[in-house]
Amino acid sequence: MKITSTRRLFLGGTAVIGSAAALAACGGQKTTEEQQKQAEEDNAKKAEEQSELPSTAWERADYDDVADGGTLTLAVSQLPNNWNSQQTDGNLADLTKIRDSMGARHEIDYSEDGEKTFNPDYVESAELISEDPQIVSFKYNKDAVWENGDPIVVDDLIANWKALNGSNEDYLIVSSVGWDQIKEIRQTDDEFSGEIEFSEPFADWITVVYPDSPASVTSDAKEFNEGYVSEPTPSRGPFKVAKIDDAGGVVTLERNDKWWGRAPKLETIVFKVTDQTQAPASFANGELDAYDIANGDELAQAKGRADANIQVTNGLTWTHLTLNTEGGDGSLADPAVREAIARGIDRNAIGNAVVGPLEAPIVLVNNFVYMPGQDGYEDSYEPLGSLEFDAEAAKKLLDDAGWTAASEGDVREKDGKKLGFSIVVPADTKSNEDRAAQVLTNLNAIGFEVKVQTVPSDAYFDEYILPKNYDAATFSWVGSQYPESSSVNLVYPKDSGQNFTNFADDRLGDLNKQLKSAFEDAEKQKLANEVSEIIAESWAIIPFYATPNIVGVKDGIVNYGASQFESVDWTQVGMKA
Repeated sequence: MKITSTRRLFLGGTAVIGSAAALAACGGQKTTEEQQKQAEEDNAKKAEEQSELPSTAWERADYDDVADGGTLTLAVSQLPNNWNSQQTDGNLADLTKIRDSMGARHEIDYSEDGEKTFNPDYVESAELISEDPQIVSFKYNKDAVWENGDPIVVDDLIANWKALNGSNEDYLIVSSVGWDQIKEIRQTDDEFSGEIEFSEPFADWITVVYPDSPASVTSDAKEFNEGYVSEPTPSRGPFKVAKIDDAGGVVTLERNDKWWGRAPKLETIVFKVTDQTQAPASFANGELDAYDIANGDELAQAKGRADANIQVTNGLTWTHLTLNTEGGDGSLADPAVREAIARGIDRNAIGNAVVGPLEAPIVLVNNFVYMPGQDGYEDSYEPLGSLEFDAEAAKKLLDDAGWTAASEGDVREKDGKKLGFSIVVPADTKSNEDRAAQVLTNLNAIGFEVKVQTVPSDAYFDEYILPKNYDAATFSWVGSQYPESSSVNLVYPKDSGQNFTNFADDRLGDLNKQLKSAFEDAEKQKLANEVSEIIAESWAIIPFYATPNIVGVKDGIVNYGASQFESVDWTQVGMKA
């Protein structure tokens, strides 16, 4: 669930998300009513435990108490295949991580508790001046410039809006949320002042006040789609890309000499491509200064580093099984088959194997908008009879749908076709492999023929997930600060840049309009839960568990580490003086 009104992909968690822990094979016994009640109580208790984790866990230091200079070395799972975060191929958390110190999304500051305020380095003022029609007046900081020194102006926002509003299909965009509700953007007093008039109300209007890229990036579809495959979009933050070593898998950022704000303390930031099998050792031996820990083995290695500390906070990430409803030789088009898959998978076993060794609460997710413990969270599966592991119920669903087996243990068939599908897994990402192994074990026991398809990790998203060239996959979503605005994209419309299911429910169209125009929290949460229930009914995405943020950080590094909401101020990240 990473932070605009879109959601970011990652392999165990974002660009290749997964938690690397061995998943135990489990039997297929039916869950009793008493066991189900106990599981629900345990899940509620775990959600409460997780909610008690801090929102920010990094060591704080005032700007003047941070040493000048130094390098921060971090890991990514792959280099971007497109540096334009708003283009479909650029919708990866690894890219978001790299661009963060380049100013991406920093026009809005988030406090420890998630409170949102405009960053004066970018936005001098922005306010709602009319409700009907909805009009927002804004004024940019006149000192703000792009990496080449050109000022950031209203025309840049206008070009962003025209590229992202969905009216021109030549633009391959991640999301049109908010942009498609704008009627007009006009300059007022000068090139730094303007107004946004909306064609229909949009509650999260603050997300469309500032341009992510200059007009030179967004004014032409070919440039937007292809112009930044191998080079970064211009920085508007304290750091800029100095060098990209494609062969070595290294991106080096340096201080941006055009940055108008407070001087950053760090001299350079280095991102190294490090696969999940190597990253824990790289952190343990000091090659990385901070590392996002994904499983118990990694936690144990990180704890073995004498000059590091482990930081834990609540997170916005959740892992799932996504089904391509046009896959499985047609079998996944049947909602009964998809429901049987959901009921036939032991989510608790996956959570225990993956999150348990992390010494963090195991919290199953039963909502597609809110995280457990978050205001508005409701169990979207209650109207469907809850979602508990029940192999016998799964078998009955398959029986009723006409999928039968000659004898127990055989693969089920219907109309001469076998019931099966493959799960695509990125190589050297143990968490994805382990989750797939548990799914295979559970489903093959009830008559499926599930196979694992291992593909190169750097091709996982580019050649399989993004083009929907797969039957099933387990990656994660990094959430947004605006969950209501971004949730519908996961399954609607069918051609949404974030819908990998090949499924869409037309009921979501009108609901989405109502949701985006809801300003009152109670109304917003009611509508969001209606959306979540419809997504649950599709059985196209099967949620697994919520993932806390666990980060190993080298001792002495301040103002950087584990955080659920709070923005990193890259001008004061560094070593304590």
